[in-house]
Amino acid sequence: MTVVAAIMTRYCTAHASDSFVTAARSGGLVEVVDDQAPKLVRVPAWRGVIGYWGYAGDEPGGRTFEWLAAESTGAAKHGSAQAFAQHLAQALTTELRGRRFARPADGGLGLHFTVYECVSGYWVPELFLVSNWTDTSYSAVRPKGFSVTRETYATIRGLSERSPEHGEAGPRLEVHAAFHEQPLMLRFVNGDPVLFNPIANAMLDCFMAMRARGELHDPESAKTHLALVRRPVELVGRLVSDFASPGRRRVGGRPQDLAVSPGGVYESSTGK
Repeated sequence: MTVVAAIMTRYCTAHASDSFVTAARSGGLVEVVDDQAPKLVRVPAWRGVIGYWGYAGDEPGGRTFEWLAAESTGAAKHGSAQAFAQHLAQALTTELRGRRFARPADGGLGLHFTVYECVSGYWVPELFLVSNWTDTSYSAVRPKGFSVTRETYATIRGLSERSPEHGEAGPRLEVHAAFHEQPLMLRFVNGDPVLFNPIANAMLDCFMAMRARGELHDPESAKTHLALVRRPVELVGRLVSDFASPGRRRVGGRPQDLAVSPGGVYESSTGK
């Protein structure tokens, strides 16, 4: 299992992940089969980034990252970011139904797909959640396969329901206004939110304290956003390395990060 996170502000969207790929072994143990695996994919056609957690693939040339990277090269032909997200959901449902798993949950996979959509002349961020997990316990997958939901409007409004209507112009412009009327940061995390969120919250508290003191160097820069999303992933990896029993470590390796601005400019502190 991966820790994957994304943050959004009016200035950019930034993603981070760990680099572990693990395989299930007997007795509930796992084996680390790759500690340098890339998990963040650029989607320039939609000023986007995909980060994935869960099933990483089990054969060269057919691994999840390679599959997503290949799909991203043809993203523009789908006509919109939403259409591409729906294509990914349909294609992944077909792809994974053709594979056998020792346990159905071994084929669980989720994507954070962030994009910028042009709405009334504004570049408005969105996060599409593409997933076949039933919930964040990651213990079961949906029999019907992958679904696609828009997350920004419901997150800002504190709604439990995700509706296709959230992609209409009105809600999208409300998202744009929310980012520009006040300092706002949305955070999305999957894989291991139980470990990630306390660390991220503590770091954000420190960041806000430094901001109140006027000590921050450049809070609007991509570099700052990358640090905000990457450091908790890095600390979770170190925590697990220090405390996890042998065969129980699921998170680690070199953390990865990638940011993209509303103008489509990509930056990374880890070379991704």
